[in-house]
Amino acid sequence: MPRTAIALLTAVAFVLAGMIGCSREKDQGALPELEEIVLAVTPWPASAALYVALEKGYFREEGLSVTTQSHVSGHLGLEAVLAGRADLATSGETPIARRALDGKPLMIVATVAEIDRAIMVIARKDRGISSADHLRGKKIGLVAGTTADFFLHIYLTTSYINPREVRIVNLATGRIVEALLNGEVDAVSTWSPYTGILRDELVGNACIVYNENLYTMTWNITATRDFVKNNPERLRKFLRALVRANGFVAEQPEQARAIALRYLGTDSALFAKDWQDYHFAVQLDQSLILTLEDQARWMLGKQTGDTRGVPNFLDFIHVDALQAVQPQAVTIAGH
Repeated sequence: MPRTAIALLTAVAFVLAGMIGCSREKDQGALPELEEIVLAVTPWPASAALYVALEKGYFREEGLSVTTQSHVSGHLGLEAVLAGRADLATSGETPIARRALDGKPLMIVATVAEIDRAIMVIARKDRGISSADHLRGKKIGLVAGTTADFFLHIYLTTSYINPREVRIVNLATGRIVEALLNGEVDAVSTWSPYTGILRDELVGNACIVYNENLYTMTWNITATRDFVKNNPERLRKFLRALVRANGFVAEQPEQARAIALRYLGTDSALFAKDWQDYHFAVQLDQSLILTLEDQARWMLGKQTGDTRGVPNFLDFIHVDALQAVQPQAVTIAGH
């Protein structure tokens, strides 16, 4: 064979070998494309499992790229979802019930935590408050339309105090701590981390008025109807990651607390003590329906002349994703 032909064949062989090598490298180096989710989340202990899933890479292992938006309150996160600025949001029941009454197209995908003492009424002792009875005639600050608003209602009711006997002061979420510390109000109805901050700052001047077993709050993942309809597999991936994160919280509570603290930006010693009030489980329980109905009735009762009825909250619960991931976690009648 002529030398020129041999040289040509050798060159072709090198080119083919290079092409095959590049192709293999490309195939081996290619990563599956991650599906994006924007999560509106409130940084407080009930969101711990979400932060664990982010920190430990559970979302990425499910093929998700989760970007978080931080909101000081669940009702603001819910508004971000309804406005199309986020895909999923964390929220307590009160904003959900309110938006359901308004006919907004939202769905609860799962409850991720239950909290025994989620909301507290913290008062100043130097204002003469050492028990529930002493709240009469006092100014109580809260964020209207939140779970703290509903909690104060049931707390006053069970303490035989007419709401007209107290002065409710509506505050922005970011002013709760300041308003009590500077004496603008005599007490506040609020949630963690503000409860911990106030107890730290007021020290011996803080009076916590609370009725044990009065109310268990749920922390829920919400979405719009369109997102739920158009992204069934994405929701299943998200919930699988959360189930795994809750397992980590149960098995490694100290590490889970450390992760949550980094996102919460607090190192209060009270945080560890309060951790026992948070119960992490991905579920959809019948009690959620009952709580939503109670809150809807409370809202309707506050509005004179409102002829709307309590919604059928089954229409606002999406069970399919959780049933596919963990069927035993769905205990809502009819499902």
